[in-house]
Amino acid sequence: METQSRPYYRSFPAQLWVLVVGGFINSLGGALVFPFLTLYLRQRLGISLLQVGLVFTVNAAVSLFAGMLGGFIADRFGRRRVMLVSLLASSVVLLLMGLASTYAQMVALAAAIGLAGPVSQPARDAMIADLTQPAQRPEAYSVLRVATNLGYAIGPAIGGFLASVSYLLSFGLAAAASLVVFVLTWFLVRETLTEAARAHASNNPSRGFGPVFRDTPFMLFCVLGLLTAVAYAQVTTNLPVHMKESLGLGERYFGWVMTTNAAMVVTLQMAITRAIARWPRLPTLALGAALYGVGLGAIGLVSAFPGFIACSVIYTMGEMVISPTANAFTADLSPADMRGRYMGLLALTWGVAYGIGPALGGAMYDAGLKTALWFAAGGLALGTALGYLALQRYVRARASHQ
Repeated sequence: METQSRPYYRSFPAQLWVLVVGGFINSLGGALVFPFLTLYLRQRLGISLLQVGLVFTVNAAVSLFAGMLGGFIADRFGRRRVMLVSLLASSVVLLLMGLASTYAQMVALAAAIGLAGPVSQPARDAMIADLTQPAQRPEAYSVLRVATNLGYAIGPAIGGFLASVSYLLSFGLAAAASLVVFVLTWFLVRETLTEAARAHASNNPSRGFGPVFRDTPFMLFCVLGLLTAVAYAQVTTNLPVHMKESLGLGERYFGWVMTTNAAMVVTLQMAITRAIARWPRLPTLALGAALYGVGLGAIGLVSAFPGFIACSVIYTMGEMVISPTANAFTADLSPADMRGRYMGLLALTWGVAYGIGPALGGAMYDAGLKTALWFAAGGLALGTALGYLALQRYVRARASHQ
């Protein structure tokens, strides 16, 4: 398998590595400030946690649709332009967040960064699809994912030190990181949307997302992806509450659970992607969802810290299988002139899932169904695994009929 994967790396264009380096720098910059944003808002503005929550709600609401907007624009005007505007705007907004002095200013800036940041993700993901062949795509998206996770792993440690010195310094360096990526993109990244694809999109402006919504296999895939993400969203939101309030395992224990997740992604993602690169996409997604189901469902059975680490290992394996495969499957289905929109809708499904998943899990927890929550999450993920296999049969039957 190793010898089979080496040509992929040698054949990756230099521009893809620029995107990978840019992804690392961007995630590192974001990790300097966003893990500490609640503390910053409380210290800077002296506001209640309810008001802090509203800031995050505004940011999430805008981010939800920014990806779809970015995907549409990327198909009409080019991937590179969207990325450049996003990076420059993010740099300005991050600096202004470090200077904001009123609650109204911070709410407005939360909306602005919610638009400026996520709007470029579909453009970048579409550019990766433009630059690679189908067999290369899982590894290409995995390389990017490892780079961004590495940034998120390193950034908070640096950000914690900077925050103890000056929050303005943290925001200033985060803004500088976006500016550095802007410069790299300006000089080293060329447009990958072909003139033919651009012309086709421009000559059919009324199509919008209509063809995407009429792509039945892709829409079914998005529904399954949304349900899978609803199950997984419990990890980042309701798991720390369950560990602390139900079992007396405080924040540092959950911190080690998340560290296990990040360390596995950084060290194992590429090896796993190589192993599954030639597998058919939908059965691979079914395997990932099944691992989610086992790992999440087992949380309801464990009460000691090592058990949570073991569960983390299992569902992180599922995460490493699903994430690059979902991107690659989306790239495979999307026409060249609509890749931005396909990627934008994929991003929307995860945004919606993280909007409703924590609330559903929280309602179950508040109703006293603290163990049932994890059995439900595991069962939902296992159900989507069966759904991916059913979709595989549907796609094959549809292709045979056509």
